[in-house]
Amino acid sequence: AHLLPGYEGDCRNLHGHEWMLDVSVKKRVNKKTGMVVDFSVLKKVVNEFIITPFDHSYLNDYFVNPTAENMLICFWELLMFDAHVKGLEELVLWETATSFAKLSKYGMLSVLSKRLKNS
Repeated sequence: AHLLPGYEGDCRNLHGHEWMLDVSVKKRVNKKTGMVVDFSVLKKVVNEFIITPFDHSYLNDYFVNPTAENMLICFWELLMFDAHVKGLEELVLWETATSFAKLSKYGMLSVLSKRLKNS
């Protein structure tokens, strides 16, 4: 559950979603395995670093403004810096079947660039 502080629409009130996260990885195919990434390993990492900590929680305890966009930035940082997932290409966070936010590696580079300039 979450609410969006300062937002003038319905989302200013406490509500929940059935979130779905798409994780895209782009790397060369491993000649030994024939895979870019082992899906079972990626699923384990996503569960450990994102699903378990955030599922069935009050997202405002973790984010000042828990928009899908801000959540994606956090998830990217968790996967890249804490879980050491190599080749992250794109994250898509679905709030509903028709509403989602998308963050690519290029968008994330601009976020990191701004954070580095401000530190």
